[in-house]
Amino acid sequence: MPVFNWVALKPNQINGTVFNEIDDERILEDINVDEFEEIFKTKAQGPAMDVTSSKQKAAPKGSTKVTLLEANRAKNLAITLRKAGKSSEEICRAIQQFDLKTLPVDFVECLMRFMPTEAEVKLLRQYEREKKPLENISDEDRFMMQFSKIERLMQKMTIMAFIGNFNESLQMLTPVRAEAQGTCHRYQCDL
Repeated sequence: MPVFNWVALKPNQINGTVFNEIDDERILEDINVDEFEEIFKTKAQGPAMDVTSSKQKAAPKGSTKVTLLEANRAKNLAITLRKAGKSSEEICRAIQQFDLKTLPVDFVECLMRFMPTEAEVKLLRQYEREKKPLENISDEDRFMMQFSKIERLMQKMTIMAFIGNFNESLQMLTPVRAEAQGTCHRYQCDL
């Protein structure tokens, strides 16, 4: 199924919401999970798989590569990187050169959600210091290792997003000429 980026509410945040009144057990009995998965699966998934068999198949595959990033974050990063269709080196080089022809602004904005955290950087640096082979870690971890080494990464990404959205922002701020009423801003004004 497609991944949804969501954050669970804390118990004190659900008061006064619909979630406060929902009976989880009754809803789970009413929902046909197999039908739900079939309706919401992505095209790339093909026919629905048995959940128990997919867990068994995934275990051996995961044992070949070490994953340093949190599983959901790594999976979401993998999806994002796949959409770019570029190598880690190309992406990092484009960021260092502020190259918005190589990286479209929407990809840059999407990639900003994957800024390496302090804990991730520490973990990646420790892996390097221990001189463990890079071939043993996942592609997402290798990307994050390169990504985290870009100097002033947050500032560069912010600048790229600003430059990429500049024309659109400028158009929103530029006065629009109304045909019958003279010059006027986006709001109708009587002249």
